[in-house]
Amino acid sequence: MSTNDLIDLCTTIPLWLVVAVRSYQEWRDRKKSLDPAKTSGKRAILATFAALTVAATLRLASIEDALINATGIKDAAVLPKHLAVMVACILLVGWVESVVPPREKEPVWRRWVALKPRLVILTAACVCASVVFPYASPSIISPDGSRDFASAQYGDVAGTVHLALYLLTMGAALAPSAILCLTVARRTDDRLLRLCMRLMAAGAGIGAFYPVYRLSFLLCGFTGWEFPLDEAEFQRGGALIQLVTILLVIVGSSVRGAELLLRAVRQRRGLIALRPLWVELVSVLPPDVILRHLRRGTSDRDDRYRFRDLYGRLDERVVDISDAWFTLLPWISEDTRHQALAIAHDRGLQGDDADAAREAITLRVARMKCIEGEEYTTQPAGFQMPMYNDLLANASWLARVAHHYTSPHLVEAANALTDPRIPREVSA
Repeated sequence: MSTNDLIDLCTTIPLWLVVAVRSYQEWRDRKKSLDPAKTSGKRAILATFAALTVAATLRLASIEDALINATGIKDAAVLPKHLAVMVACILLVGWVESVVPPREKEPVWRRWVALKPRLVILTAACVCASVVFPYASPSIISPDGSRDFASAQYGDVAGTVHLALYLLTMGAALAPSAILCLTVARRTDDRLLRLCMRLMAAGAGIGAFYPVYRLSFLLCGFTGWEFPLDEAEFQRGGALIQLVTILLVIVGSSVRGAELLLRAVRQRRGLIALRPLWVELVSVLPPDVILRHLRRGTSDRDDRYRFRDLYGRLDERVVDISDAWFTLLPWISEDTRHQALAIAHDRGLQGDDADAAREAITLRVARMKCIEGEEYTTQPAGFQMPMYNDLLANASWLARVAHHYTSPHLVEAANALTDPRIPREVSA
């Protein structure tokens, strides 16, 4: 396998992965019967990557050879590959243009990236490129054994016209795409969207250099200038520019997907971390809540290996713990809280860890008093569980509490607070 084929594989494999993931997301959105208007952007970027994937796949030597053998037409893969790239670039600029936050007065050049001008440019370029393609010189075989269509057009009029139409269409799409991406990054307050657009602007900007790189080589074929690179270096340079362009676009468009993945990982960790605390506290909730969990059934294995509705399950678990906390308030006194904090400090805990340990000890003491039927105060203590407006922040805080709730040393301390006959040692 040639070096160029290895570089092409580094482009093709990520593209197939992106198309597979986005196709699954599209299928899931349709299954949920989401509003098509809300998913149009996802479909547009999926179509862009699908066209790029087709083009990248047709660049592979094995695919080229298979298509030539199947059709009997030399360079059978070249024209569809070029047309797919042209379509992908026009789709990309359309998608970026659609996500630009509107302003009352837009630059005049924005009119040229509207839907109608894009379709006119794409149609005209594709038709003209297809007409002149049969008259282009056939590919030559490079020293590494791969087919080289671009080098064969050196000094050839028809081939140069075809490549010029292909490259200029690409540049006419990628240059405004880079500017529009920077416009989105400048106008948005969303940190992740800003990062996404800056990465895509970098990719589109590098991609816009590719037509200049290729056209400068073709220009030398009609002048006395000598291109500074030999054919192998020229081909490798073009492949590397395409690789960097596509990878930056993939990474930029996947920033939000990566955030969702990381959030899902944190939600799963939250479910696992909260389980010990939740299992004990759910027993003090009303019978209908307990019955609900018995009917659904949830195990440690479910928490670890069932990935459906992680957000909803974590939210339900946090709510259950919060409700149990409120249920146990009548068995919690200020004196118990002060004693619990003193125990935490004596164990060497400070700051948030000390506060979490205090709540853990207090909850364990209150639960034991509740299930043993001890008398409770008529008015709950005047404090509330510290909660935030963010689910993951709440889960993170409660995970600290859960960690201390199961600590053997703090369990002994809680038992001592519950039964005055047990001597309490608070030394570290």
